[in-house]
Amino acid sequence: MRKILLSVCVVVMFSCISMAEAPFKLSLWEKTALPSDDSVSVLEFGLGSDTPKVIGLAWNFIYGRTENIIGAQVAIVNWSKALRGFECGFVNFNEGHIAGVQIGIFNKSKSVKGLQLGIVNKTDDIYGVQLGIANFIKNSSIPFMVILNAKF
Repeated sequence: MRKILLSVCVVVMFSCISMAEAPFKLSLWEKTALPSDDSVSVLEFGLGSDTPKVIGLAWNFIYGRTENIIGAQVAIVNWSKALRGFECGFVNFNEGHIAGVQIGIFNKSKSVKGLQLGIVNKTDDIYGVQLGIANFIKNSSIPFMVILNAKF
């Protein structure tokens, strides 16, 4: 898994160098960051951040808030609107669509195409698998399952 994540980050880094986004961003708290760009193309690192668009890795110690992320988001608490890739934290909230993997103690999303792995997983709709103690799929013939829930 590490090799895949590293490979994705390297590809994204080299493919995004020519874009107008900042390649790196150091975030102290929310919008207090260097540079204060709203788009990052390789790496965002900090305590807590609020960056609308990240292509690459968003790694924050306390929380990460990203509307559109392509790559990986790692923090204690993650919030996203559209995610293509990997989200890992104790608590993960997604208000839109996930295409990839969401790992945490509590995972919540509107729509998932992929995997939710956690103690409690909750989504409105999924094309994939949930693994955890309590798994909820709102728009399913089986809305609650223990250990494993899936919908295809």
